[in-house]
Amino acid sequence: MSIENFIKSAEKKVKKDKEITETSIENEFVEYAKRNGCKALKLVYLHGRGFPDRTVICPEGRVFFIEFKRKNKKQSANQKSVQKMLESFGFEYYVCDVMGQAEQMLDRFIARNKRQF
Repeated sequence: MSIENFIKSAEKKVKKDKEITETSIENEFVEYAKRNGCKALKLVYLHGRGFPDRTVICPEGRVFFIEFKRKNKKQSANQKSVQKMLESFGFEYYVCDVMGQAEQMLDRFIARNKRQF
């Protein structure tokens, strides 16, 4: 392998390693939720598709939902349908595609709900 090919290969790997994936955003959030006294559960909707990636349960019986997406990726029709259904029941539902965005949503959710009790 020539040095030029080696450098190109290494640059590709570095670029790929720097990509922020849906999973990396989600995993960071799960740990953050735990540190803030909440649980970010991964639930499965057995007879349908489109259930959000995480169901976040917090003290005082407070619940909201988060769908994680890669940057510039859109929700599927099933995901939008489930979002509409959950929101019609009064639940908060967020779509997060940037590192730190879900953490901000959790902070706001906790702050809003502390004032209610």
